Amino acid sequence: MKHQFELLAPGGDLDCIKAAIIAGADAVYCGLDRFNARSRATNLSFDELIGVTKLAHENNCQVFLTLNIIVLEYEIPALFRLLNRLVNSKIDALIVQDIGLFYILSKYFKTLVVHASTQAATHNQGQILFLKKLGVSRVNLSRELNFTEVKSLTAFAHQNRLSTEVFVHGSYCAGFSGLCYLSSALSGNSGNRGRCTQPCRDQYETTLTGSDFPLNMKDNAAFSDLPLLIEAGVDALKIEGRCKGPTYVYTVVDSWRKQLQR
Repeated sequence: MKHQFELLAPGGDLDCIKAAIIAGADAVYCGLDRFNARSRATNLSFDELIGVTKLAHENNCQVFLTLNIIVLEYEIPALFRLLNRLVNSKIDALIVQDIGLFYILSKYFKTLVVHASTQAATHNQGQILFLKKLGVSRVNLSRELNFTEVKSLTAFAHQNRLSTEVFVHGSYCAGFSGLCYLSSALSGNSGNRGRCTQPCRDQYETTLTGSDFPLNMKDNAAFSDLPLLIEAGVDALKIEGRCKGPTYVYTVVDSWRKQLQR
């Protein structure tokens, strides 16, 4: 039997989400104007989220909402107000990083489906069991893992009735699973609060090896690795790019859809 992947696409604004749907995405992930780790993206208003969720569902596409920042104490009342609205929406899942928010959702909002963000840095069995106790149904496995580790952890997740997703395309950052304090230290703009200024992309003094961009990693490109991904048994293939435009989103999603159909 052929393995069936979920193709998960970025949606930085309404046009990008529509482009992803047209190109054949099975799901899109997007953020509101608060509580999401891509504040530089256009993002959506709550009313736009409700409308685009209806459009996506009409086209057999799910919508995952990113609430994937570290939440500050004073924000908790506003967060509860938002969650009270989301409970009555048709949103398919929330993507979360903050351990406190995992707890809040597991205790007070049990009907909301919860996925662990890449910033949860899931890379061992203990984390999977811990996240399961907090009501998580899917984990994003750390970008730093090799295929053998992804296969082992996916099998363990499946044994515990969790699904797994991995990033297969787009930008990488130098921080482990995106957990980086360089922007915060240099400019006061925390990447874990969605305000990364991407100093890792800057040109620095030339290193002894002749590199002017020592922290600027090559983009992820797993386009030719489908046999290994099938063998690993992962459930979802995730494309990075919520700060990219609709043409980029359509091109990448369309290419991956055709690759899967082959």
